[in-house]
Amino acid sequence: MMGLYIINCYSLIYTFYQIQVAQPLTVSLHTLHIDTRKEQFNMKRSTMLDRYKPFVGEDLLAQIYQAAEPLSGLRILHVNTTAQGGGVAELLHALIPVMDELGIINTWQVIPLDDTSNLFTAHLVDLLQGIEHGNIAQEDQHVFLDTLHRFALKSGIEHKQADIYFIHDFQLAPLATFFPRLRPALWMCHVDTANPDPGGKDYIEQFLDAYKVCVFNTPLSIFKDMPQEKAHVITPTIDPFAEKNRVIPPAKGLQMLARCGIDTTRPLITQVSRFGNWKNPWQVLDVYRLVKQELPSVQVALVGAMEAADDIKAMEILKDIQGMAGDDPDIHLLYDPAVITHAEVNAFQRYSSVILQRSTREGFGLTVTEAMWKNQPVIGTSVTGLRTQIIDGQNSYIADDTETCAKYTLKLIQDRELWQKLGKRAHERVKDNYLLPMMILQYLGALAKARGASEEPLLVRGARGWMK
Repeated sequence: MMGLYIINCYSLIYTFYQIQVAQPLTVSLHTLHIDTRKEQFNMKRSTMLDRYKPFVGEDLLAQIYQAAEPLSGLRILHVNTTAQGGGVAELLHALIPVMDELGIINTWQVIPLDDTSNLFTAHLVDLLQGIEHGNIAQEDQHVFLDTLHRFALKSGIEHKQADIYFIHDFQLAPLATFFPRLRPALWMCHVDTANPDPGGKDYIEQFLDAYKVCVFNTPLSIFKDMPQEKAHVITPTIDPFAEKNRVIPPAKGLQMLARCGIDTTRPLITQVSRFGNWKNPWQVLDVYRLVKQELPSVQVALVGAMEAADDIKAMEILKDIQGMAGDDPDIHLLYDPAVITHAEVNAFQRYSSVILQRSTREGFGLTVTEAMWKNQPVIGTSVTGLRTQIIDGQNSYIADDTETCAKYTLKLIQDRELWQKLGKRAHERVKDNYLLPMMILQYLGALAKARGASEEPLLVRGARGWMK
């Protein structure tokens, strides 16, 4: 319907307007004792960082430059399990180029795992997020740890030279124990550990003594008994200049949706997420069917390109969803990474009528952040990461049950003035809290914390390369 086109044109105009009038944002980093009144820096300005000034203001950029100056020359090695797909890979793709311009050399090592290890990982994440319960069998632990050690050796990680080692992903937590020379080390947990099962938490905690700093997405996810001085929060953020978040003109965006089989003249409900248990795609279809009883023209799209190599259960879940969808032509399951690139994700988030995120667990939920940046209110759930971003009834909605979610979905489709009002506030929420420079400042704080806590000598640049 033409109304969908016109209203989303407004979204485009509003986004452009916000870029022009963005006000400065002040973010404090107490651990570094930053004085934002200091105007002169020895560091060369970063062109990549400075382009964010219209969004975040000079005060935040000044804090970043001052925090980065004493860290200049350090080499940081990031380690995770996949180079594409998922929030960790996106975070590193955005972070590393900016760090290089600040003189902090960040490199990236991927340690891919096999299918058996990924099944162990899937069980572990369900324990850490409190979805499953019980202890991990000792034999399963031994098999996984032996495999991880073998793959780590194959990657050459023990010979990598760096000043600080940043280990991502819960499954890689044993690395700093395996290889004591990977010190000082930080470990970042990217999942929702607000209410972990004791079995999963006990497994992870046996490896955490090797880390100077343990990083979590939100304060709520920090293990309750972890010493305060060891914990640090780095809130995930989005890059407004990334392909997934750049403005797409309405005509082009709607054309992209049409190429994916969407009738752009009719309302569209969308969830953008990988096909995972805790993303709860089943409830999306339940919501769609309730809404369709009142609005027969509605369509639904589940958009989740299968590009993360460690997402071992995705195909199994997709097949289950395909069975649930049956032959309904208004249910669109989009998962081919050759078709669903970041540009298509952008178009779906920007030009769908309503965005859902029905997660049963969520460490943060960057797909929600992305949609809110595009002036889309999101109907989320009360999980940790979504409660962090959504102010219920102010910039989006929180609804755990299917019926309430369907009620809000229908309301936003039918009342586009309300959709527009909430969408403005959603955009402001992201602009004020969840853009890349905010994460960079927190990241620099974590590096300073790890460096300051270390009693080991750092590597320094010498005429013959890196040496003690």
